[in-house]
Order: sequence, then structure tokens, then C-alpha cells
Amino acid sequence: MKSNGNFAQPLLAAACMAAMIGAVLSISNPALYRFIEDSGVNIPTADVLTDFTWGIVWACLLLASIALWPVPWRHKKILGLAWVVKCVVALGLMLPYEQRYYGLDCWHYFQRAHLGLAGIGADLWRGGAEVVCGVGALHLAIGPDSYHAMKLSFAFLGLAGLYLFYRAAEQLLGRPSLMVFWAITLYPSILFWSSILGKDPVILLAIGVHVWGLVNLMQRGKHGYLVAVLGGIAGASAVRIWMGPILILPCLLLLGTRIKHLAWRIVAIAIICAALAVLGPATLSRFGLDQTADLVEASRTLATGWDRANSSLAHDVEINSLWDLILFTPQGLFSAYFRPLPGDVANLFGWLAGFENLGLLALSIWAALHFRFSLLKNSFFSWGLGLLITWGLAYSVIAYRDLGSAVRFRLQILPILLGMIGHLLWAHPRFPRKRRAAVP
Repeated sequence: MKSNGNFAQPLLAAACMAAMIGAVLSISNPALYRFIEDSGVNIPTADVLTDFTWGIVWACLLLASIALWPVPWRHKKILGLAWVVKCVVALGLMLPYEQRYYGLDCWHYFQRAHLGLAGIGADLWRGGAEVVCGVGALHLAIGPDSYHAMKLSFAFLGLAGLYLFYRAAEQLLGRPSLMVFWAITLYPSILFWSSILGKDPVILLAIGVHVWGLVNLMQRGKHGYLVAVLGGIAGASAVRIWMGPILILPCLLLLGTRIKHLAWRIVAIAIICAALAVLGPATLSRFGLDQTADLVEASRTLATGWDRANSSLAHDVEINSLWDLILFTPQGLFSAYFRPLPGDVANLFGWLAGFENLGLLALSIWAALHFRFSLLKNSFFSWGLGLLITWGLAYSVIAYRDLGSAVRFRLQILPILLGMIGHLLWAHPRFPRKRRAAVP
């Protein structure tokens, strides 16, 4: 089987050529030509068709580059196929979305990226959008000046993040499972939002690095993976500063229970606590919160600061006391994970998201019926549950204010949520399974 690796580059090169030939033949079709031009009305470029053509060329080059990934040949095959699917989404299904919404952040990111790394460098310390623009500038330094090509570079980062989630799941399962890979890769929201030009693919990659490093640190006992754990936290925090504390709090639970060597446990916890000591105040400062403010005041400030008009669920929720906050928390958690439902947002994209969330809700209820307290003995299950709760509480305050953003933000946690659902169903006695030795 090792000899198959020798054919990786020729096979992917052949696929690349076939894709380019097919693309050239496709855009020569007058109907498709008009569709591409009409859909690209918001793209800040003088020639939409040329921009799209460069996107196709870049997609093929990125496909060929998968042959160079330091991963097993069996994984290169599924990564190549997954990349083709993501290209269909980014270069096809995403076009009507880009045509409808002229105020998308992606146009700003694409234009600002042209300042170059030198022009953006002074503002990178601010994080957030500046990091995305910096990634875009890096693309322009090595790739074509094309919006669609830059979008595919971000989609490629999203694919790398999903692959790291899969490798972590493979390590936990102790065996390969293509069903797990395709379940997270083809999940509609993950497939779409991990393919946009924006913050979401970048933060997905950062969290993927964090989870992959955490699982390998705990499973293999190699302390070098602590670099990946911290690197993932740093990367996620650079894009959205509040993701640092969200990731750190459940991580402390896992480090405190799974690292057997006392000295290494103390070192790991001390480093993570130091990161929390830096990121905690920075998060409060980012939202303009007073460090002496109580929980009710902080929640009210956050909700007011995120009061947007484009797909808000309700504007009349007031948090004036601890009791108001307690009563609101279940509603906020539900909104963060499962809204919009069908009818919440009255347009095509809202209905699509609504039916997807309805399915996720049904699947979550089914999985919850299989919950047993004995599962809490599994430290990784407890960590995943803690992360879901921490993330949900943090985002519950803003989810009902802006359902459009809530759908995108959920990408950060969806692989974990789907993994927890899968574990609840897989661990149930009615579902037979076999375990093998840990995957190298």
C-alpha cells in the first residue's frame, strides 16, 4: 500500500488538468457566462469573468498541493475529494449569496488586503478584521489578484481545520472513520461558512489546531503538543479575543485530570492560567466592560452593544436583575445553538438555515435521550460538555440580537457539538462498535 503514495502527485495533477479543462469549457457557455457576471455584481473588480477564471486556476493549484501534505495517502484522496466539493460551493452555490448581500465584510477584506503586509502590519496588533486582511495580503503575495482566488485560499484554511478535527476524532476513536470526516465536512453550515472570505475559516483552523494538540497531548503524553494547544488559543484569540477564555476554561479541567506527571501538570496549568490572565482583561476591554461590573450589568452591556436590526429575534428582552438573567439563559442558549428555526428569518437563506437547525435540534434531542451520568467519567466527554456550555453562555447574550451572525458564529463549535452527538449515539449499548489501537 505504501507504493500508492508514489502516484499521489500524478493523480492529483491529472485531476487538476481535468478540472481546468472542464472549467474552461463551462465558462464558454453563454448562460453560465451571464450567471457569473450577474452574480459578481458586488465584487470590487473591473472584470468579473477574469476574476472567476483565476479562481478556477487557483483551485486547481491548491488541489495539486494536497499531494505535498505530510499525511497518509488514504487521507490525501479524501482531502482531494473534499476540496472539489468545497470549490463547487465557493465557486457555484455561494454566488447567489454574494449577489444578494452587497454589504458583506468580504468585500472590505479583499480591498484592504491590497495594502500589503507592510501597510497592514502596524494594525495587526488590533486583531479581528486586521488579521483577516493580513491573511488576504499574504495570499496576494503568493497567489493571483482575484477575489475568488482569495476566497479559495480561506476555504483551504477551513479544509485544514476540518482535517485537524478529524485527526483528533480519529485519535479518540482509536481507528479511522471516514463517516466522521464526511459528517463534519459535508454538514451544510460547516461546508458553507468554512469556505467564505472572512474570519470564520481562520478561527476554525485555530480551534482545530487547539483541539488536535489537546487530544494528542492527553492521549500520547507528548508535551510538545502543548505548543499546538497554546497556538490554537492564540490564533482564535487573534481573530475574536473572547474565544481565548472560552477555550481555556474547559482546557484547565482536562489538563488537571489527565496529565499524570505532577510537575508537567503544574507547568501546563500555570501556562494556561497565565494566558487566561492576559486574555481575560483583554476581552473585557474589547467589549468596553468595567472589570468591577457585576454579571447582570456586563450582560446588559453586551446585549445592547450587539443590537443589530438585520434578523434580530427580539428587542424587548431586558436584563435588569440576576433573576432576569437566570430566566433568559435557557432562551439565550437555545438561540445560540438552534436559531433561526423555520419562519424566524423570512428569506431563502433564513428558511434553509431554519430547516437545518430544526434537524440539528431533533438530532440533539435524540442524542440527549441517550445521556448517562457515567459518561462524565470520560474526561474528554466532560471537556466537550464544558466547552459547549462555556461557548453557549458566552454567545447566548448576542445570539438573539443577530441571528445572521449567530449562524456564522456557530461554525466555531459545530464540530464539537456533532462529535458529542455522535459519541452519545455511538456509546449507546444498542450501537455495536469495535475499537482498535490508537491511530499513529
